[in-house]
Amino acid sequence: MGRSNQRGMAISLFVIIISIFNFERLTGSDCIRTIHVVTLLVCGMAIGIFLMNFFSWLRTRKN
Repeated sequence: MGRSNQRGMAISLFVIIISIFNFERLTGSDCIRTIHVVTLLVCGMAIGIFLMNFFSWLRTRKN
């Protein structure tokens, strides 16, 4: 596995943990604010990047 895949997985996992922690810390979820949307978008993008790197790692490991 290349260093870029490892780095990409580590950074995206770090961002996922931070964004989940930040979302859990937010109060007042009865009214959706801009910060809720931004936090969920960042978390979703980080999950997508992590899955892309993970499947790339699986593909290179299989060969």
